[in-house]
Amino acid sequence: MAIEETPYWDDRLIKNSARGSSKSLMVNPEKIYIFPVPKPTFQFIENIWQSFTNKMVSLIHFDDEPVFSFSIFEVIDNDQMKIVSTATHFKLKEIAERRRIPGFDEYIKKSRPIPLSDPRNESARFVQKAIIDFNKGLRPEIHIINLKEAEIHPEKKVLLSDTMNYAVGLTLFVNENPIGILWGITKDPLREDEIRPLMLQLYSLFDVIGFVTAKEMETGSDPYIAQKNIEKADTVSNSRNLFYTTTKDQKEPVTSIIFKSHQYNMEYRMDASFIIPTTEGYAVSLKSLIPEKLNSTGKNLLLIPGFFCRRSVLDKLAKELALKYGYRVFLMDMRGRSRQTMPKHGKKEGWTVDNYIQDDFPEVLRWIRWHYPSERTVVVGHSMGGMIPRFYASSYDIIKELKEEFNLPRPEEHLAGVVSITSPNYISLKSNFIGLDTIKKGFGLMPHQMISDMILSMASFSMQATIQTIDLKKFFKFLLNLHSSLRTFSYDLGTKVLTIKDFVGYKEITPPEWYFLMEDVFCEESVSVIMQFFQSQISNHRSFLSQDGKINYTENFIKNFNLPIYSVVGTVDQIVPEDSLADLVKLPSENKVITKYDQGHLGIIFHPETVRKMTEGINDWITKLP
Repeated sequence: MAIEETPYWDDRLIKNSARGSSKSLMVNPEKIYIFPVPKPTFQFIENIWQSFTNKMVSLIHFDDEPVFSFSIFEVIDNDQMKIVSTATHFKLKEIAERRRIPGFDEYIKKSRPIPLSDPRNESARFVQKAIIDFNKGLRPEIHIINLKEAEIHPEKKVLLSDTMNYAVGLTLFVNENPIGILWGITKDPLREDEIRPLMLQLYSLFDVIGFVTAKEMETGSDPYIAQKNIEKADTVSNSRNLFYTTTKDQKEPVTSIIFKSHQYNMEYRMDASFIIPTTEGYAVSLKSLIPEKLNSTGKNLLLIPGFFCRRSVLDKLAKELALKYGYRVFLMDMRGRSRQTMPKHGKKEGWTVDNYIQDDFPEVLRWIRWHYPSERTVVVGHSMGGMIPRFYASSYDIIKELKEEFNLPRPEEHLAGVVSITSPNYISLKSNFIGLDTIKKGFGLMPHQMISDMILSMASFSMQATIQTIDLKKFFKFLLNLHSSLRTFSYDLGTKVLTIKDFVGYKEITPPEWYFLMEDVFCEESVSVIMQFFQSQISNHRSFLSQDGKINYTENFIKNFNLPIYSVVGTVDQIVPEDSLADLVKLPSENKVITKYDQGHLGIIFHPETVRKMTEGINDWITKLP
């Protein structure tokens, strides 16, 4: 079988120290005995090996093109090897939507186990050589195979399709024991300039799978946690050091990992998670990215995600700003996004947008100022994440009076500016999608209790079984059902309704990105938050109000906001339509910039080229701030 040897010896070193032995004494690889995978390890990895293949087909080259179209995992099962997991680049979206994928199960059923002792079992030979390499302190050799020319075992040959022309194989280890080989398969050969960057990614993946699996097995954690950590791992970096650090603000240690970024060719540290208590037993969570060399602006960046989203939705933006432009970047998870941000004993009342604006945000400003007293913060918020600092700053005096908290952080002292990305002034989902006028008329004829019952029918108690929340899928299903229930009030509602696809608003989104969104980014939201958004949507006042109606956030924003602001608008955004942001030009701020991109609501922070252009503009603007 034709195999290309990798010349990149240094990339394969584990802990930078090879354990070499005399070549004359080294055993023949074919004499190496392959032990069965230990039973506890096998039982654990069979719950997560789908994540191995999912991650493999999610890999992209540095030019944003997908690497593999197909992936399989061959596990060592006692004295044989067998294919137990497959994935394709084009099917991850269907997997995320919980659809049954024809062909996956059939493919695995068609594959036959091959004994380790079979001389034609090249996978076993690769494992034997990997054991020798691993004992020398090296990561296993990566094998690149031309499937049309190589001598493939007959049991595997029958599985190949016309588009399976080249394979890249990586032996995986857990607790120093080989567990099998992960294969990526593609139609076209790798270009010479693609090989080394890909190998660096694969060695990062090798490290991640080994570390995460061993760690989660040791702590007895749910395999689901291991699966998610593998699937969202950053493979364009590899970890150099891991520490658990202390901070005087909290009892639990912070995980501090030093990475080397292949893509940006620099080291950086990620700290996660800083837990900041707020009100009523809730907390927010911050993670930070710190590049090895900070820029000279004296500005920290605080990134806040939007409605129904965790902070990981902003990872692309954060890494570009930290690693290309040299900012210390904090990413914020608001209350309710994880168990760490929930009250220990739970509260059935949930939380509102007012809690985000009036409680969580000022506590984070205090925390950042406490740790970095000589630096000011630029908030970069997407969607609702951009509403929070704008509404806090422009309603500051009213909030301070209502809360009777006279030490509330003053916006002009803490904030150097605000970057808002597709952030609404009020809620105005595009009318041709959900029949806005019809809904308003319909709700005028519906009892208030009926409206409440319809929204509460979506609620669940899945977070600690006490907090009333709504799942994103149920929310959009609700809009669809509501649309249908109001047909009697309309002559023509049209055929289009708002969907999750419109929420994403990104026509170029790839199946792996869709899978990532559905599996890791989207989260549940408090019923009270939903009610505030929905009331703003059906209101005729083009305003976003506090839950008690005492604060008109939109009115205050247009009249009072005088901080520097950089507004990013999506011209095809169906969630925050461009025309609903016309009032941005009226802001009293003397430093206001409005820039536009031909993207939808989430696509604007996912499309790689848009992210690169947007962060370039944001950096240019920040460097001119006082």
